[in-house]
Amino acid sequence: MNDVRHKNCHNHLNALFIILVFLLINISSGLSQVAPDQYRIFIISDFQAPMLAEKIFSNPYRNEEARDSLFADIILQRPKNLFLLGDMTSKGSKEKAWAPLDTFLNSLKKINTSVYAIPGNHEYMGKSAGMKMFKQRFDSQCLYGYFVTVDSITIVMLNSNFKNLSERELSQQLTFYKSVMDSLDTDQSVKAIIVCTHHAPYSNSKVVGSSKPVEDLIVPTFEKSAKSKLFISGHSHNLEYFSDSIGKHFLVIGGGGGIAQSLFPVNKGKYNDLLIQNAKPLYFYLVIEKIGKYLKIIVKGFKKDFRFFESEIGIIPLK
Repeated sequence: MNDVRHKNCHNHLNALFIILVFLLINISSGLSQVAPDQYRIFIISDFQAPMLAEKIFSNPYRNEEARDSLFADIILQRPKNLFLLGDMTSKGSKEKAWAPLDTFLNSLKKINTSVYAIPGNHEYMGKSAGMKMFKQRFDSQCLYGYFVTVDSITIVMLNSNFKNLSERELSQQLTFYKSVMDSLDTDQSVKAIIVCTHHAPYSNSKVVGSSKPVEDLIVPTFEKSAKSKLFISGHSHNLEYFSDSIGKHFLVIGGGGGIAQSLFPVNKGKYNDLLIQNAKPLYFYLVIEKIGKYLKIIVKGFKKDFRFFESEIGIIPLK
């Protein structure tokens, strides 16, 4: 009973914190503020609330509190651009399940943040109803591939829910993807390309593993590209970092608040994770910053103690 009261206390305090942040944004909208963060790229994935079955059979731990705390911190950073890599709601077809994201999106709108998204598997739950909810919030182009350029970094966003796409839709996206990668490679204003999907081509997650379709259909074009530097995905509720023999980098960042997933031990994992397990955050979001001829990869979040920290996890040369 004491544990229950303790948990409720944390939830009430966090809810109050979120409300205060949103109120400050609304009150200060007409006042002098810190300029929006124009060039750093903010990315978050897998912040869906636990479903009932997950609450029963998994080990939830302050998930919604974690999501709201990360949302609040992102708002305080005032990003110019924010990228969402899917699993933004527990069930896409339920209007009520979108409420936390809607509150977040409304607050981002007040600070003029541009939000870009691709769907995860949870958005497709309820099929047509789930997609209807998604399209009410994001442009329908988000379903078939698009790209955004921030400074000289281009982010290519792809829908990896291949089984939910028709043959024509999948062919359309793959044709777009190959064409735009070739075009970006010859565009002198573009210094680096980041490819994003929801499903991870490589992961040591015991729960969801790796996506063979993403590995077969998306990774080869990424590896062929001269300017492609970083492949970012979610789905696995972990922070994982891999690099291949030709210097391409792969990040899994599904730590936005979903229930944590176990990883295979280091000696049994299929892929060599460059990050030490006990140094990883439990819940987090990603920031990418271009500094000269390098991309700096930063993780912001917290472990079980819910104390925020910022950690630089990699530097990627642009040439």
